[in-house]
Amino acid sequence: MAIDEIIRYVYVTFIVATLFFIPIMFIRGMYLRRKGRWPIKNWKKEIAVILFIFYLLCLYQITALRFGGIGWDISNMMARNTRVNMTPMVELWNWTVKGVWWHLFYNVIGNFIWFVPLGALVPALFISQRKPGRVMLIGAIVSASIEILQYILCTGVTDIDDVILNTIGAGIGYIVFKILYGIYKFLRGKLSKKKQV
Repeated sequence: MAIDEIIRYVYVTFIVATLFFIPIMFIRGMYLRRKGRWPIKNWKKEIAVILFIFYLLCLYQITALRFGGIGWDISNMMARNTRVNMTPMVELWNWTVKGVWWHLFYNVIGNFIWFVPLGALVPALFISQRKPGRVMLIGAIVSASIEILQYILCTGVTDIDDVILNTIGAGIGYIVFKILYGIYKFLRGKLSKKKQV
């Protein structure tokens, strides 16, 4: 995939995700009012929730749904124009042997990058999910759901490699969370010591 095509994918993704995001935020606002949690007291957590929702919309749009002329086509669905790869790492090895570096780089790094935010945001938002195994399991489940959607909608290759790479990406995201959380706790400890002095 060429750089200009990637830019178009990202641009369309943000537009489509925003179109879904607006009504979801309206529904969330109604839900918070009904639960008596309006006005919002903890804006930091609410902003994190909003970012997480927008991130998920972007993730599913760019990988599986692909509305807005970037992959979804009803004729593909009707003709079942799709491919399935259930043999791990063979395709990546073939690209390495053939020297198809750009495709290899885009596939590996792209799959990592899209799931790093998931691995960082899940433990940040949900205290019960702060174990690396749980975060990676959530990453694997989300990735598998994307691959199933790609198969149903015929919007991409349903590939076991993607699930593996996405899960690793979620693991990297967890490491990022741990580093940032460690820095946050360290700085908070220093500030509280200064206040005591």
